[in-house]
Amino acid sequence: MNQYFTEFLNYRIDNIMNNLKNVNSEYAISYEKSGELLKDIDPIIMRNKDITISAENCANFREYLDEEVTQNAIIQQELYKNGYIDCVKLLKMLGVLA
Repeated sequence: MNQYFTEFLNYRIDNIMNNLKNVNSEYAISYEKSGELLKDIDPIIMRNKDITISAENCANFREYLDEEVTQNAIIQQELYKNGYIDCVKLLKMLGVLA
């Protein structure tokens, strides 16, 4: 894929995700919550801590994954919507749509 196109897509995805933190409370809450949970489980993931997983750590993993699923569902919808909008804008700029 063209480097400029890849950079553009990365920029758009980052922009959309940052915007979601500001305009979508469900996403913002889930993002913050998963960040806090990640602090608790990161040492296990990075193997800086014994692999023994306590019941609390197990619950944190489960909750973290649930938050990630929530965020990804919201992001997917927003990416689809913005991709559609970007496509229409491009077609108008190219004169394909009036």
